[in-house]
Amino acid sequence: MNTMNRPDFAISGIGNTGGGEFHRVELEGVSKVDGSLDCHSFSMNGMATVKGSVRAEERFKASGTLTVDGSVQAAVMQLEGHIKVRGGLRCDHYQINGYMKVYGDCMAFQCQVKGAMNVGGVLSADRLEIDLDGPVRAEIIRCRELRMKHGGSSSIKRLLHSILPANWQAHMRADRIEGDDLELKETTAALVRGRRVSIGAGSVIDRVEYETELIVHPDAVVRNRAKVQV
Repeated sequence: MNTMNRPDFAISGIGNTGGGEFHRVELEGVSKVDGSLDCHSFSMNGMATVKGSVRAEERFKASGTLTVDGSVQAAVMQLEGHIKVRGGLRCDHYQINGYMKVYGDCMAFQCQVKGAMNVGGVLSADRLEIDLDGPVRAEIIRCRELRMKHGGSSSIKRLLHSILPANWQAHMRADRIEGDDLELKETTAALVRGRRVSIGAGSVIDRVEYETELIVHPDAVVRNRAKVQV
């Protein structure tokens, strides 16, 4: 069934409904969906819980507090606030302003993180950009290109202080980070492997394997380094 021929669905205020197949889904206020959603576009503002998965053929936009008990799949994702996905996440492009926790794998073509992120499995992207306002966690990070810089958003920091334990730090941690062009800072990892690798200040890396170039900041610690053959 073509999603363009499906009916629209909306909740405004406080509402509870089952899942289903729709064209546009719009949730405003306090919403609960008892099932999965398959739609052309998904939009929520306020507080919402989806007791299933969400597939949005085009755009997935969330602002506020959202919990999805299953997986999320969309072409473009824009997330602001506190987002929790108990399954995996897959999309072409996504942008996070706030805090997102994904219990499974997180896969995208292009990813921009402003704030904090916790991925229970693999964080995979062609291009990954991180404005480090808070903690970023993943078991494994795989990307072609990774760029990091210090965040400066006071509003995101206030949000993180309301969600995370008091001792949180703006720091990235992963067991393994792999890619072609990696530019890291404030990062702790057991293994970093790449073609060109730059390890910035505040980083502690057990081992770096690089192909063409390795740059290590004086305020970084790299315990073991090896140039590998292409």
